[in-house]
Amino acid sequence: MEILWQAGYATAVLLGIAYVLLPGRVHRFGFEFLRRSSADRSGESSAPVWIYRGLGVVFLFIGMTGVL
Repeated sequence: MEILWQAGYATAVLLGIAYVLLPGRVHRFGFEFLRRSSADRSGESSAPVWIYRGLGVVFLFIGMTGVL
């Protein structure tokens, strides 16, 4: 069971790194229904990028506290 917990924490760290370093690519990879429609994209916002970076920091925190 300990191995599963360690794998989960390692996955959280990897997701955190991806979300912090590549938020735009993660956003484009995501589900289409989570994004705004193409008609609403007249003013591109940087909010999704910062939301993903915030999630990445949370994932890193969870993963690092579990590993250590």
